[in-house]
Amino acid sequence: MGERDMMNESHPSITSKKAKKTWRWVILIILIGVGGLILYRGWASTQKRSASQRVGRGEIPVQISPVVRKNLTYSLYITGDIAPLMQVDLFPKVSGYLEKIYVQIGDSVRLGQIIAQIDRAEFLQKVKEVEAKVAQAKAQYAELEAGTRAEDIRQAEEAVKQAQSRFNNAKFQRERVEALYNRQVISKKEADVSEMDYNVAEAQLASAEQHLKMFKEGARPEVKAASLGKLKEMEAILAQEQIRLQNTQIVAPFSGEIVRRNVDNGALVSSSTPLVTLVHLETLKVVANVLEKDIAFVKSGMKAKILTEAYPEKPFEGTIVRINKALDLATRTLQVEINIPNPGHLLKSGMFAKIDLALQRKPRPSLSR
Repeated sequence: MGERDMMNESHPSITSKKAKKTWRWVILIILIGVGGLILYRGWASTQKRSASQRVGRGEIPVQISPVVRKNLTYSLYITGDIAPLMQVDLFPKVSGYLEKIYVQIGDSVRLGQIIAQIDRAEFLQKVKEVEAKVAQAKAQYAELEAGTRAEDIRQAEEAVKQAQSRFNNAKFQRERVEALYNRQVISKKEADVSEMDYNVAEAQLASAEQHLKMFKEGARPEVKAASLGKLKEMEAILAQEQIRLQNTQIVAPFSGEIVRRNVDNGALVSSSTPLVTLVHLETLKVVANVLEKDIAFVKSGMKAKILTEAYPEKPFEGTIVRINKALDLATRTLQVEINIPNPGHLLKSGMFAKIDLALQRKPRPSLSR
C-alpha cells in the first residue's frame, strides 16, 4: 500500500475530530447565554422584591430639586387670526375708462397719494359747459340790474324765434320716432333720446319766451330774484361738476400697502368696481374669543404675548384695546381686540396667532425660615 493510500484512509478521522470540536464550542456558547439570562432574571426579581419591601415600609423614592421663588400667574391661552388694523377696497366715485393705475401689489403708498386716474376728458368738457352757463346767467342778471334796451328786446325776440324753430323740429322728430317705435322699427333707447330732445327744446322755448316777456314788461323784483336764483343754481351745478372732475383721481385714504390689484389700464370701471385693496400694516390686530368664566379678569390695557409659526422663537407684545359688551350666544365667548405694533412688517395679515394672556398675577410667596 502506497503513501497516498494511507493519507486517504486517515482523512475521515481528522474531519470527524474537527466537527466534534466545533459542536463542543457551540454547546458551550449556548450554555453561557442561558446562564446569563437566568442570572439577569434573578437579579431583576430581587430588585423588584426589594423595591416592594421599601414601599411596604413607607420608603417612597423621591427626586430633590432646589426651591425657586416665582410669581404665581393665571394665564389664558387662546388663538386667533392676525388682521390689519385698517383694510379697504378702493372704489371710484365716477364711471369711466381707467386711464392709468399707478400701483402694483406690494407697493407702499402714503396718505393722499394718487392710486389711479380715470379719463377726465368728458368731465372736463362738462365743467366748461357749465362755466359757460354760469357766465350767461351772470350776464342776464347784470342786464336786469342795468335795465332793458331796445336792442335787448330785439335779440330776445330773435332768440324766441330760434327756440320756436328748434321746438317745432323736435316735436316733429318725436312724432316720427314714436310712429317708428310703435311699429317696432327702432329701439326704446332711440325713442327716449328723441323724447329728451323734445323736452330740452320745450324748456329752451319757455325760457326764451320768459326772457322776452321780462324785457318787454321790465324787470320786476321777483324777476330779478328768479334770475339771481338761476345764477346760484348754475354755480352749484358748476361746483358739483368740478367735484366730479376731481373724483376722476382715486387717492389713498391712509398710508399702507397694496395687497390686491383687480384692474388694468383701459378697463371700464364704475362705482361698484373695486380697483385695489389697501391695508395698514404698521399696527395689526387679533380678535380672540374669551370664555365666559374668564371675562372677569380681562381688562383694557392688559398685555398679551403673541406667538406665530413663522417666528416661533420671537414673541410679539400686544395690548388689549377693545372688549365687546356682549357675549356671542352661540359660543358663550366674549370678543377682545388686541393691537400689535408691527414696525418692521414681520407679521403678515392672515397669520395664525397663539396668544398668552396673563389674567391674574400674585406676588411670589416668601420662604419661611
